[in-house]
Amino acid sequence: MSCPSEHVTGYVDGVLDAATRREVEAHLADCPSCREQAAFERETRERLRALPAPEPRPGFEDALRQAIRRRRPSRLRWALPLAAGLSALVFWGRGAAPFVAFELTLDHAKCFSRARLPAQVWGDEVARLAPWFEARGTALPPLPHSAGGLALVGGRYCPLLDRRAVHLYYAADGRHVSLFVIPGSLHGEEGFARRVAGRQVRLLRVAGSQLGIVGEHRGDVEAFERALTTTVATLLQGPATTR
Repeated sequence: MSCPSEHVTGYVDGVLDAATRREVEAHLADCPSCREQAAFERETRERLRALPAPEPRPGFEDALRQAIRRRRPSRLRWALPLAAGLSALVFWGRGAAPFVAFELTLDHAKCFSRARLPAQVWGDEVARLAPWFEARGTALPPLPHSAGGLALVGGRYCPLLDRRAVHLYYAADGRHVSLFVIPGSLHGEEGFARRVAGRQVRLLRVAGSQLGIVGEHRGDVEAFERALTTTVATLLQGPATTR
């Protein structure tokens, strides 16, 4: 089977039917990327469950029970729409540019903090990495082999909370840049460029693909933005003709 991230999420949440669960378990045994996604989602849920619950004020429970008994019929009229609205807000928030930028920053920091990068494929040219990703259902857009003195070294799939992005590593002289190819769309990504958790993040759409750039230095991120624009412009112009 292919790598359906939604099935991995369903597997972690325990909501799959028996047949689908067995298919996902068999896939996880052979797919390190999906195993990493499952581990990431389990860790995220454990951290959320570990958050301390706020203590209600004294007498709150008794007051709430009395209010429910008095107004139970009317409560049902607003409870369901409110629940639906909150669910929609959660899903919208997952696709919001600041939220995704924070996820990309965390993955950048986690990967480059390791003694050995957790790459699934290695190479110093995009053409060497592209077939590996294409075989797993992701076509890479035109991307630079290097920029600002930083060179491509490898890549992997990065499991985000609601999707799976391509994460390419660039490094040189203790400097690091992550270039992400993000599936789907984001809310409010137009012109997103700011510092997040101590890293510079830029979200932009190039040649129809949603991309994210994360680095420690603003100049490195800007160098990759220029390189992306130049790469796409060169391909659109095509080879020069001679007379």
